[in-house]
Amino acid sequence: MKKLLLLAIMWSGITVFAAKYSWEINTGGKAVFQKNEKITFSCQLLKDGKAAIGDQVSFEIRGDNNIHKKGNFKISETPWTYETSLDFSGWLFIRFSAFDSEGKKILHDVKSRGKMVTRQLSDGIGVLVEPEKLQPPMPEPADFDAFWAAKRAELDKVPVKAVRVPFSPKGGKYFNCWDIKVDCAGGRPVSGYLCIPKGAKPKSLPVAVRFHGAGVRSANAVLYYRGLIVLDVNAHGIANGRDAAFYSDLQKKDLNNYHARNKLDRNKGYFVGMYMRVMRALDYVKTLPEWDGKTLIVFGGSQGGAQSLAAAALDKDVTHCIAGVPALCDHGGVLAERSAGWPQFVSWFRIGKMTAEDRAVLPEVAYVDCAYMARRIKAKTYIGTGFMDYVCAPTSVFAAYNNIPAGTEKDIVTTPDKAHNAPNTKGMKWLADFSAQVFKSQGKE
Repeated sequence: MKKLLLLAIMWSGITVFAAKYSWEINTGGKAVFQKNEKITFSCQLLKDGKAAIGDQVSFEIRGDNNIHKKGNFKISETPWTYETSLDFSGWLFIRFSAFDSEGKKILHDVKSRGKMVTRQLSDGIGVLVEPEKLQPPMPEPADFDAFWAAKRAELDKVPVKAVRVPFSPKGGKYFNCWDIKVDCAGGRPVSGYLCIPKGAKPKSLPVAVRFHGAGVRSANAVLYYRGLIVLDVNAHGIANGRDAAFYSDLQKKDLNNYHARNKLDRNKGYFVGMYMRVMRALDYVKTLPEWDGKTLIVFGGSQGGAQSLAAAALDKDVTHCIAGVPALCDHGGVLAERSAGWPQFVSWFRIGKMTAEDRAVLPEVAYVDCAYMARRIKAKTYIGTGFMDYVCAPTSVFAAYNNIPAGTEKDIVTTPDKAHNAPNTKGMKWLADFSAQVFKSQGKE
């Protein structure tokens, strides 16, 4: 069953950035178009609720097939409009930046990574044309399944052996928690925090495994799903609970630019090892005596979304997959003159300028492409994408989503005015509601 949910809350109206300024940006009430259908972008900058007449706005339009235009306009009583169309399935987005009548940047305060920072007032919106037709332009490796069967066999030679060290996180009074390390093939262990609700009986609870986005950080104790066992897995098999300097040092040194490591070798590429840790994390949680033996959930965003898709593809016991703005999709997108998802082994800025190394890397990284992983997914899958996301382009996400087999339950939530912060509202709501339902069914309130 296939559903396409378009969120109209943000992109159809006003987003307030500062006390006096706000934007009105829209595309005529829709964000998905047909080939050759007229697309109209509209923009108005407001000051105290009225047109900021005399102020200025610069715009930049980007899209597939090397579309790139820039310009500027002055605010008048009438909203600025731009009309265009695409004769192919693909992506187009526009970003606006505000200046006052003297050409100075209009600034506002915004929260970023927990801190307030001052930035130029800007916003944008994106559209897709016939996204349901998007497919990876690069053929899937003929030995894709054999490759991963060999990795599974390699992993099976290593016993599922874990070391668990108890700890008591802040706010964890309803859970028993452990810092765990699980032996794994590939040179690094699975490393994470396991939290099990206190008093859990054998075979009584579903399990959820959360995977991390890009970067280098500790696992987290996930304490807000009181009806679930949750294993939070750090992406690199590294120590948990250290100070910020420890992870900063790792990111600058041992794990610097990790995503590109061994990218020309399909057997040694960094994400091959990461996906093996994904499989081993699932092996481990299935040994927990408290697991009900039925429900196995995976979730995460960006790189964590990619790991979730890979988990659902590589382990048929996964029942639910929640992947927000998933990375590692459609690596060969550049061959169709569109952006691949992070880490963009070949940047879309090299469309028409690909080097010999670019062409050599694509068949090697194909084995960790979630657009191909998606063809193996049987779990109910929830995906989210933003039409302003240049990190994990919405076209790359649809190239994976469209490959989830017919008959598999799936939903995709699209948010036209969001970038890499686009919410996976339906998937995360299902997870919260399901946890609450399990908690209540056990006679707990």
